[in-house]
This record gives sequence, structure tokens and C-alpha cells, in this order.
Amino acid sequence: MDIIVTTPKSERANAAAEARDCIAAGGGEYFRRFATRVAPRKLAVGDRVYYVEAGFIRGYALVRRIEQRDAPVVCDTSGRAWPPGCYVFMDAASWRWIRPIPMRGCQAFRYAPVGPDGERRAGDARNNLVEEIGGWLDPMPALDTRCQGPAARAEALR
Repeated sequence: MDIIVTTPKSERANAAAEARDCIAAGGGEYFRRFATRVAPRKLAVGDRVYYVEAGFIRGYALVRRIEQRDAPVVCDTSGRAWPPGCYVFMDAASWRWIRPIPMRGCQAFRYAPVGPDGERRAGDARNNLVEEIGGWLDPMPALDTRCQGPAARAEALR
């Protein structure tokens, strides 16, 4: 089942650097760490991890593997050692930019909403609920005020 996570403001520059490193290397992986007690147990290989940044779902990547690690994992870009936990690894080349969807960030994760008919509500491009607007080699698209709610549009126009 797809999940939604938030990139904290303090980590956005590092996330952008990781993306640049993957592009320069011709591929690679992103990872997300979860404390074991709050790991997304319904998440599976092939599911999507949607990312919220600055109040919008901006894109997603596909899960390549999920591992429980008892030792720290070191980020190749930042050199930061992340503590043991549940690690979700995503193929960098699977990243897709989507037309931004307004959404508040959250801690840990949320499962993507599913309707009573089983349709994925937060993002299933196959059912035209999410519009893909770019791939992993494309730069981050600018926010378009047409995709924002009324309050955000009013704020953008100030």
C-alpha cells in the first residue's frame, strides 16, 4: 500500500543534493528510515512513496526493497549516519514529478487514502488521479498557482 511522507524543511537541501548525486552517477537509490515501532507494515516492493514538501505532494518513487537494519546506515551524499531501524530503499530512476497536490506534512508516514471501491485516492496515475509531469532527470517543477487551494493562491499573489 502506498505511503505519504514529508521532507522536513531542514532536510530539503540534502534531498536535492542526493538527487543531483544520483543523476550525476546515472542512477542510485534514495532511502527513508522509520523507527521499527512505526514502520509502514503494509508497504511492499513496487508500492509508491509520495513526498510532501512545502505543503504539496510533489512526486513519488517506487519501493525497491525494505530492510530491517540493526546497524547505522550512512548516507553517501551527506555522510550522516542514520540509526538502526526499518529502511525503505527506492530506485532513483523511478522518481516521477506530479502536478502538486495540496497536503499538510506529517511525522513518520500516512497510508495513501483508498476509496471504498479500492481506488487509490492520493495518487494512482494509472487511474488518472495523479498527473505525472516529469521524470527523475527533469528539474523540480515550479509550483503552479492553478494547482493550489484558494488560500494558497491568495498568499502567492501577495
